[in-house]
Amino acid sequence: MMFARISRFSSFLLLAHIVLVGLACNTGKKATEEVVVEEAPSSAEAYLENIIQQQLQADWLNASAKLSYDDGSMAVGATATIKMEKDKAIWMSVKKFGFEIARAMITPDSLFILDRFNKEYAAEPISYISEKYNLPGDITTLQQMLLGNPIFLTQASAKALAQGEQLRWSASGTNAKNDYWFSLPNYLLERMEVEQTSQQRTLAIDLQNYQDAGANRDFSYLRKIAVNSRETGKADIEIEFTKVELNVPTDIKFSVPSRYQKMSN
Repeated sequence: MMFARISRFSSFLLLAHIVLVGLACNTGKKATEEVVVEEAPSSAEAYLENIIQQQLQADWLNASAKLSYDDGSMAVGATATIKMEKDKAIWMSVKKFGFEIARAMITPDSLFILDRFNKEYAAEPISYISEKYNLPGDITTLQQMLLGNPIFLTQASAKALAQGEQLRWSASGTNAKNDYWFSLPNYLLERMEVEQTSQQRTLAIDLQNYQDAGANRDFSYLRKIAVNSRETGKADIEIEFTKVELNVPTDIKFSVPSRYQKMSN
C-alpha cells in the first residue's frame, strides 16, 4: 500500500493538509463595512444566495499556523506554513522543533509530498485523495475549506431557521447531508457539519476568533476539526493561525531532492 513506510507524523501531515485545504479578490475593508442585508430572506434558497455572496474571497493566501492532532493513539503538535494561489496550487510545510519534517503541494491535477524523515517523495494524481481517503479531491473544494467557507455536499430539501443573530441552514439528500450555523447579519460561518451518510463519514468544523485579514470579510484564525470515517478513524485537529496575508502574491515552489527515493506502493 502507498505510504506503508511513511512516518506517522507525515501521515498526520497528509490528513491535516487534506482537511485544511482545508476548501476565493476584493478591497481591504472590514466585513462589517462590506456586508449589507436590507431585509431577511424568506426562504432557504434566498438565504443560500446571501451565504454564497458573503463568502471570503481571496486570490492568494500566505499564512503561519500551529497544528495539533489527536487520534486517541497519537497526539502531536507542529507548526506550519501554508500558501495558496487560487485555482493553481496549495502548498504546506510542517516543522517540528524548528526542522521541516514534511512538505506537500496540491495542484488541479496532482498531489506531491516530501517525507523528510525517510527522504522519500510521492507524486500522485489528485484523484488519489478521493480514492485513498474518500475525501474531497478537487482544488476548488480544498480552497473553500482553507478559507473557511462552507462546503455543500447537497442542497436537497434545504431548510433555514433564523433566530435572533444566528442562522441555521441545512440540507439532506439520499447519500449526504450538511448543516451550517452562521452569525447574522454578516453571515460568518460558526460551525459546519457534513456527512456522507451511506459511507458513514463525518466532518465537523468549529470556526472561531474572526479577525480582519484585509479581504472582503473577516478570517477565522482558530479552527477545531473532528473527522470520523472508516478510512481515517476518529481524529481531532486544531489549527490556530498566527499570521494571515490575503491577496498578497507569494512564491510557491516545490522540488524533489535528487537523493530522495519514490515511495513504494
